[in-house]
Amino acid sequence: TTFAGAVGNFSLATEVKPKTAQVGDPLTVTATISGRGNFDRVTAPTLEDTGGWHTYPPGSNFKADDEIGISGTKTFEMVLTPNERKSSVPPLVFTYFNPLKEEYVTLKGDKLPVVVEGGASPTATPAIASAGAGTPPQASARPTAAPQGTDILYQMTDHGGWGRTFEPVFQKPVFWAAQAVPFLGLIGFFGWEMRRRRLENRAGQRIAAWEHESAELERKLRRAGDPPDQYYAEALRVVQLKTALARRIEPNMVDAETAVAAFDLPDEQRERVRELFRRSDEVRYSGRPNGNSTVPEETRREVLDLINRLN
Repeated sequence: TTFAGAVGNFSLATEVKPKTAQVGDPLTVTATISGRGNFDRVTAPTLEDTGGWHTYPPGSNFKADDEIGISGTKTFEMVLTPNERKSSVPPLVFTYFNPLKEEYVTLKGDKLPVVVEGGASPTATPAIASAGAGTPPQASARPTAAPQGTDILYQMTDHGGWGRTFEPVFQKPVFWAAQAVPFLGLIGFFGWEMRRRRLENRAGQRIAAWEHESAELERKLRRAGDPPDQYYAEALRVVQLKTALARRIEPNMVDAETAVAAFDLPDEQRERVRELFRRSDEVRYSGRPNGNSTVPEETRREVLDLINRLN
């Protein structure tokens, strides 16, 4: 198996350069693995068939697409040397565990066309000795020592039945399903964090709007001339806004007792808060026209003094 601990979701692309070579010349195969997952456990893909090839340790480079490094591209460069004529480089294979599907996935690259020319050295043809006329043949030939082998032995990659009955724990799906839990938890945490920031931003905008509305109404209350129904409605709205800012509740939910409980006020000021709510209701529901009447100066001073204490 080519599985080495990669968990996530990935894709594989491969290419080879040069596309023509002689036997024994190096070829460079580039494998690009992209996606999301634990890239620190993403290792180089392997040849599906190593027959007739000599491989060297690959180099790698990782480019992250985010700040935490779970999304990006990892590139491997592998040098291969053909030991015989070849028309293609075997596909590269890479295996990872997909925690969402809860299964192993093996990616297989394309077979890469190449032209590898040349071959083994030709064997020597034994010479036939010519005999002169009338010369009797030699009775026997002197035995010669057999030449020592000079061929380069291939690296053995097939270990036969070694360890055939041993299955490492990291090859078991249950193990990697357990390892996927922190990975999924990390994704969930970032989703929760983004949602929390959006909610905080929305709450901040709402609070800023309440503060702006309260400041505008206070400026209006300092100017004389508004009829009683409008004046008391605006004063009541300021009290509701200040209570909402103090208790982080909606202004329309604030009544007299909620406003009294939200601030540390002496008994006299508490009673003024209740009186403001009563006057606002009386003016609003009495049905009497306001005409050209205005709120007395002394009453306006008391209302502004009360509002200034609501901090």
